[in-house]
Amino acid sequence: MKRIADNSEEQIRIAVLYCQHTVSRKASVAPAAEKVKGVTIRAAMMPCSSKVQASHLLKILDREADGVEVVACSDRACRFLNGSQRAAKRVAYTRRLLDEVGVGSERGGISRQAGLSAEQLMELAVARAAAVEKIGNNGESQ
Repeated sequence: MKRIADNSEEQIRIAVLYCQHTVSRKASVAPAAEKVKGVTIRAAMMPCSSKVQASHLLKILDREADGVEVVACSDRACRFLNGSQRAAKRVAYTRRLLDEVGVGSERGGISRQAGLSAEQLMELAVARAAAVEKIGNNGESQ
């Protein structure tokens, strides 16, 4: 897993996959991501968090990010009855795989919330970046 350089500083790259119903309709996610210092955040809205697959998360981690955060609806707020539960199971499976191969389960995570602002979404990404930073670039504790 490679890190990209930005202004000669290494930055942790975090991908945030979020359900369209978790973020306020008025939220401007892209400008908020650009304002975050020290972390490169790439956010992608999904129709439902249940659409995420373990293979998607692993490809993202292999090719373009040091960590990935899935943001799903809370159980009671999910419009697809069990979409957020499916996402949670898939993220848990991915985390087990990451531990098995020795790169650290902290690289992937899930948050279950609703009505987030763009800034709150970025806070979740920064928290994931902090978890990734603790394990280092190759999965070994620093």
